[in-house]
Amino acid sequence: MNEIVKHEDTMPAPLTAIAIRAQVNLIQEVMKEVMQEGQHYGVVPGCGNKPSLLKPGAEKLSLTFRLRPVMGDGDIDIVDMGNGHREYRVRCHILNSASLEMATGVGSASTMESKYRYRNASDYDITGDEIPADAKEKKDEYRRQGFGMKKIDGVWEWVKYKSDGKVENPDIADTYNTVLKMAKKRAYVDGILSATAASDIFTQDLEDIAENREAKAEVNPAPKAEPRPTPQRKSVSKKAEPVMEEYTGKLARKFAPKGKSKYHSYLLAEHDGIYLQTDDEAIMETLAKHKADGNTITLIVQKEENNGYTNRYIREIVVNTAKADYTPEPMEEEPAY
Repeated sequence: MNEIVKHEDTMPAPLTAIAIRAQVNLIQEVMKEVMQEGQHYGVVPGCGNKPSLLKPGAEKLSLTFRLRPVMGDGDIDIVDMGNGHREYRVRCHILNSASLEMATGVGSASTMESKYRYRNASDYDITGDEIPADAKEKKDEYRRQGFGMKKIDGVWEWVKYKSDGKVENPDIADTYNTVLKMAKKRAYVDGILSATAASDIFTQDLEDIAENREAKAEVNPAPKAEPRPTPQRKSVSKKAEPVMEEYTGKLARKFAPKGKSKYHSYLLAEHDGIYLQTDDEAIMETLAKHKADGNTITLIVQKEENNGYTNRYIREIVVNTAKADYTPEPMEEEPAY
């Protein structure tokens, strides 16, 4: 069994504002460059506009920050709910690479949830047709048409349902393992959100809540509303969310605005080829002073994608007070690049 190690006398120092900002930027960068919507995160209909973190996305954050989940036998509680029903309550400890516990996630799942409690009790006819190749992907669509897959005498058949209905699941014990895994997944995602302080970016994994809503809707279907005409709307292009980045080094070169642009561009010696822009005169005066003083600086920039181009606008300057051990050359403005 994995053991949780607590080092109360060696607690790490508090993070600085820059370190916290860097961690948020890293999560956003991983979300943009590595994660895929619908696989690692997604907006669940009826659950708000904030994306929900799914288990594969939580695993990506675990890899990014070198975190690992620990769930022992003592972290799983089983509550008897009568008539064979159970609720599983799980605690998931999130440890870093030094085995320090960063957070504890909690999650629960019950066989009383609609998708586990009920089963279809429909009369059907075997069509004798082959099961469509997209039967799983379009399961709900086919079901609305009255068709579906059903395992009969160990063989999957394509059937036509005669009537709809729901009854209590007669084999509720068959769902115990599935419900336990669901509780563990919810605890894991909750723990990763807490350990990475990503709750302002993601919500808890709500995909199972959406499935449960669909199951309840099938049991108590709402009356069908008359279709309403869809208003015509003009297409609006959505601008990508800006991402904050940090670049540290010594100022090397400055370029005058190009064409009709109003932005001056700067290069750091340690980041050759990455142009950092500003049209703020106060920032330009501060940059010139730090170049003259030979300071190493950190520039907080806002990264934006626009029509295939990447722009990085300087928003903040953080100064390393250590002086350079050489006499700096004056930073002269060069022709536009």
